[in-house]
Amino acid sequence: MKVVELSGGVGGARMARGLAALEHVDLTVVVNVGDDLPTHGLYVAPDLDTVAYTLAGMEGPHGWGRDGDTFVTNNELARFGLDIHFQLGDLDLALKIFRTHRINGGSTLSEVTDSIRSSLGIATTILPVTDDPVRTRVTTTEDLTLTFQEYFVDRRHRDRVKQLEFDGADVAHPAPGVLEAIESADVLIIGPSNPPLSIWPIIAVGGVEQAVRGHPRVIAVSPLIGGKALRGPADLVLADLGLGSGTSGVLAAYRELIDVLVVDTSDQADAGEVGGVTIVALDTHIAQRLQAERLARAILSL
Repeated sequence: MKVVELSGGVGGARMARGLAALEHVDLTVVVNVGDDLPTHGLYVAPDLDTVAYTLAGMEGPHGWGRDGDTFVTNNELARFGLDIHFQLGDLDLALKIFRTHRINGGSTLSEVTDSIRSSLGIATTILPVTDDPVRTRVTTTEDLTLTFQEYFVDRRHRDRVKQLEFDGADVAHPAPGVLEAIESADVLIIGPSNPPLSIWPIIAVGGVEQAVRGHPRVIAVSPLIGGKALRGPADLVLADLGLGSGTSGVLAAYRELIDVLVVDTSDQADAGEVGGVTIVALDTHIAQRLQAERLARAILSL
């Protein structure tokens, strides 16, 4: 079975880990790049790296970064007055240096991503949604315009969100293989990532939304449990953007994109059919590998 997953960071990466564990699945993960940023002169791609580390079984205890990493270099940078809000571990730095070296030498982001995949021993195909720069901008209710990392890391996503923009998406082209993977997939899964912050930047890239809309079987996994996000501001952002709360907010975010929405059993009361979308309740806790594999099997059995 050919499966494509659209993924942000931790939630999507854990879903990918479950899908990749199934022997009969040929998986491609298409990853958000709206969070990418330059840090200390290095090209940092948080969601791509989270997906890669998770599929390689070396993600950190919180789902991001490298397991067992240290932060000696990061902390030493503070001595020289550099901003270290976005923490880079010593092991993680090696990957960032490699990516930056290759891109400065003329390689594309997708080429470098495939080299990283191969070096980490990952069989699953990992594709950035685009090789072109797309950057998420957050406008707050106080009319501050922030980069994604300023909003999410520096200010710890405490601001209320008025508007999102995806700079560069209108002229960006899908990375090689993205549209082909979506169009040839037996099923397209939208991982349990933040819909506006992690999935919208993917479908904002030219041609991707049309490919998703045209796919005959699109299954989204809600990032909410009991109507709330376990981590991050997904529930708050949905409400701030006027999409609604709980399952209704997720449905609104994916309006006319999906056929099935998987919600957690804590939201069992929402199961049924709404506006042509079938809502199915399953246990969506996937912090552990076996939990993710169980959910992946249940989703594909739909």
